[in-house]
Amino acid sequence: MKHLLKSLLVIAICAMPVAAMAQPESCSVKPAGAKATIKDFARAYCSQFDQGSFEHQALAAFNKGNSKNCVVDTKNGYVKYSTKIADGSVETLEMCFWNCDNKNEKLVAVNQVSNGMGFDESFLNFYRYNVKTKVMKLIDAPFDREPQPVDMLNKAKASKKVTNEVKSADNEDANKYMPCYKLPQVGKDITFRMADPTAVPKTMQRTGTIKWNGSSFNIK
Repeated sequence: MKHLLKSLLVIAICAMPVAAMAQPESCSVKPAGAKATIKDFARAYCSQFDQGSFEHQALAAFNKGNSKNCVVDTKNGYVKYSTKIADGSVETLEMCFWNCDNKNEKLVAVNQVSNGMGFDESFLNFYRYNVKTKVMKLIDAPFDREPQPVDMLNKAKASKKVTNEVKSADNEDANKYMPCYKLPQVGKDITFRMADPTAVPKTMQRTGTIKWNGSSFNIK
């Protein structure tokens, strides 16, 4: 029975990213004004999902404006919605965008975080918005490389044992070391931390930074 439960847990963990990655390939944006705002991007994205979905709940909250569970910061191009769902876990959706150096494009980020598995699973997706066509298209993460668990270790303080455990973790054991992203409400850089903040001693952890360079990101 113990082995069966473990197998079911592995299947559930593996299945969740697949479901979370079922993102719309493209979204038509209908700006309410002369230029598209974060509310326009949020409306274009969230309206692609079925009625009653978490994304539709988020859209309704964004339309109502700021509240205890919702942040709508049009000036800084950022929105965030969090709510507790039926199983007691918390779901969060945040979005922001960057103006690209070529002036014809904007980069839109969608980050969904769930703690339903006992740690914070973060699913980060990017869309490139064309100012002329008014369409945002799903793209691969524009990172110079993908963040790794060791990027969240304080190398000066992490013991050799902990470092080896983090590097060698696989299957369900590796999930707690995966990056949990946070989009910027102020500034331009994305930050990331371990999915489980208790996975290793706090003094051995660090918050990583993904720096915006005008068209993509570099991990520091």
